[in-house]
Amino acid sequence: DFIRSGVSPRGLILPDQIQTYHSWAFQHIREFTGTSPIARDSEFDDQTRSRLLKELVKANKKAPTQDLYSAIFVDEAQDLSVAELENILCLSHNVCICGDERQGIYEKDGLAVAERLGLQRHTLKNHYRIGQRIAVVADRLIPPQPGRPSLEDTCNYNVSLYGKSTAELHKCKSRDEQFERMLELLRTQLDRSEERRVGKECRSRW
Repeated sequence: DFIRSGVSPRGLILPDQIQTYHSWAFQHIREFTGTSPIARDSEFDDQTRSRLLKELVKANKKAPTQDLYSAIFVDEAQDLSVAELENILCLSHNVCICGDERQGIYEKDGLAVAERLGLQRHTLKNHYRIGQRIAVVADRLIPPQPGRPSLEDTCNYNVSLYGKSTAELHKCKSRDEQFERMLELLRTQLDRSEERRVGKECRSRW
């Protein structure tokens, strides 16, 4: 939805050309096989993904061409598997994937598809979304690999524009107390926010 909100006003592509993998795969399979292997609102678990992938392979074989799209861009590629990506990217000669293995939530190997398909690799060396103090905490939670720069070293957060970032340590006796403290802090942020939207900001910080 966030990407659609930025694309629609410019009119370069249609909003419905931006889809989740689950939604696109369901539509693609139904179009070329005439079947719906799963309920559209089914839980997106490993079993569902496995069934989708098998049907996706069948749909690709029945498609009239392997060049269905003028271009394909996949974001958060680290949350897809190599097999899933191979069956998406084979449908265009112009492909691009973007991802960060440190941000994966499904423990998939999607970024390895770049080497498998011989894609040209570009590594972003700077970031702007999280503040310096938060970068320090993140580096302590997940230290950078040997020879790779830390989040703190590559941080270009604009303090004069967004304000100073903060990171405070709250010592809690239990996990439940941790969540209670987080909820308390979120309620405070909501009270201070005119639009009452802090989820995106919190997600980027965590």
